[in-house]
Amino acid sequence: MVSTALFTGLSGLRVHQTYIDVIGNNLANVSTPGFRGSRATFADVLSFTVRPGSGPNGNFGGVNPMQIGHGAIMATVDTDTNQGTFQDTGRSMDVALQGRGFFSLSDGVQTFYSRVGSFGIDANRTLVDLRSGMQVLNANGNAINVPFSDTLPAQASTEITFQGNLPAEVGGPLEEIVGSSSAFQSGTAAAKQATGTAGAGNQFDLSAFAGDTVLVALNGQAQASVTFDSATFGGGPVNASVVAGAFSLAGLSVSADDVAGTIDFSTIQLGDNASLKFTDGPGASGILTALGLDALLVQGTQATAAPGTDLNELTGRIAAYSTSPADSITISGTNPDGSLFSDTFNYGPDGTTLASLVAFINGRVTGATAALTANGDIELTADTPGEANLSLRIADDNGNIGSSLWPDFQIAQDGTGPDTANTSITVIDSQGREHQVGLTFTRSSADPTSWDLLADIDASEGTINQASIGQIRFNNNGSFSVIGGGSNSLTFTWNGINDAQTVAVNLGTSGQFDGVAMLGSSTTVAAIDQDGFTSGTLLNPGFNNQGELVGYYSNGQSQVLDQLRVTMFSNEAGLLKVGDTMWVESPNSGDAIATTAAAAGAGTVRAGQLENSNVDIAREFVNLIEAQRGFQANSRVITTTDEILAELMNIVR
Repeated sequence: MVSTALFTGLSGLRVHQTYIDVIGNNLANVSTPGFRGSRATFADVLSFTVRPGSGPNGNFGGVNPMQIGHGAIMATVDTDTNQGTFQDTGRSMDVALQGRGFFSLSDGVQTFYSRVGSFGIDANRTLVDLRSGMQVLNANGNAINVPFSDTLPAQASTEITFQGNLPAEVGGPLEEIVGSSSAFQSGTAAAKQATGTAGAGNQFDLSAFAGDTVLVALNGQAQASVTFDSATFGGGPVNASVVAGAFSLAGLSVSADDVAGTIDFSTIQLGDNASLKFTDGPGASGILTALGLDALLVQGTQATAAPGTDLNELTGRIAAYSTSPADSITISGTNPDGSLFSDTFNYGPDGTTLASLVAFINGRVTGATAALTANGDIELTADTPGEANLSLRIADDNGNIGSSLWPDFQIAQDGTGPDTANTSITVIDSQGREHQVGLTFTRSSADPTSWDLLADIDASEGTINQASIGQIRFNNNGSFSVIGGGSNSLTFTWNGINDAQTVAVNLGTSGQFDGVAMLGSSTTVAAIDQDGFTSGTLLNPGFNNQGELVGYYSNGQSQVLDQLRVTMFSNEAGLLKVGDTMWVESPNSGDAIATTAAAAGAGTVRAGQLENSNVDIAREFVNLIEAQRGFQANSRVITTTDEILAELMNIVR
């Protein structure tokens, strides 16, 4: 039994050494793409039976067998087939498999299988494995060729697809309208009144404040100073006009009444932005009281202008217009037919209000009518629908006393004929030339639920044999119904090509909303696609999820060039490793099942990625500790057995 323990410990050393070898190989390949780790499992050796067991007999119970084991052997080193993680590489020719299966590689004699899709293209334009140079097989088991020098021929357009909305509500025809860019507002000034002392003959006694100042803030701007000098105000009471003369400030209107002893202050500016405030100057106290003023801020007011609003009440006024001499305002523009009109409105003789100004405009323009809207805008509207050359301008003459900031006049509504919707698309002819085709939908004047489509091209490019599609109708719910005009296609004859080209018009499925609809929303209809394309050369190939090698061409088209073969086995763990992260069939792997990605249970292809090793470093380190301790324990068995043998030998001394 002592010698048996020696060989038992030896078997333990051997299996744990092999266990460490397996772990070491796993850790060595922790960064190897597509590597599948291995797992070692032990089994015990046939045990020596000292005493066989016996069953219960009468009054005696059963006895278990007595056996002593002879150590351990390495039962299996099997492959871990779990999925590894993925790493982005940025290469369009790198691929990984998510799920079952292997890429198929060939050296011309034998087929190899790998989870590593690090592919490239050799000098013969063949797709190869960059590690070994082996050819990558397609779904048919042949090499994959990438036609970099090939040209994708042009394809003539055969169909134009439309989507979007045609408005259900009739909008045209419309008259052109020119309106003021901002509304006219009537306003009042910010005003205050100073009053003299009644007991002093309605005069102002500022002798105690000679040399002092009053601060005046106009329209929210910086304060201005008004100083009451000693020479003028130091000798006693003065009339209102003398005090008023001290307030000579830009933007401030001042008027005095010496009899009543009042001074009226008001801003030149009108409206909400007009403000006025008086404040005692530095070191001065009581001067506002002596003037009969307060320090409160007052503001102007404004409201939407009405026909009776005087031009001098407009908030855009810079200075008040004069009637003597009469200030002049130039009215000019173009009539709807493009002819010019121009005349001078004289403030006073021709009127003073907005109503008189609007009447003056109507007396000069032909084919249009001016009006003041409830919003305070002056609008000039063409009398008849359709496109027009209408314009209007109001401006002060240079010699005026008064002036205003007159708004610009802009087109508020384009003049149009019947409701139309315009779009365009490029049509490709049989030679790959591009032709711009304009497409116009026009609502029928007789039936507002019916539309016509008209196509046009540049006359220098060819002619249109069939340019219109009539009676495009819609259902009550707004979905497309039918083309009732007979033809549902357009026909072109391009210069240099004898045969006519017919292009079908796809407006959608009848009764559905997958194409053109007629709803209450605004116009959004557009020609969104056509099936033609120009010729192109291959720019860059890449894989999709089905393992198809797709070529992307310079004309924006893509085309499937080939498809990767994905091979599966009923027992992937039974494959035989041959190095370079490749496998070959073995008797226990089962026959190769050739398929493609995402078919017959095979995984999908992930482009631009490689599969990482599925080795779990943390688990391998734990296994390594276990193997090390197992090796130490078995070596201790041998050491202990040796010591026992030594003691046995010492008995004979």
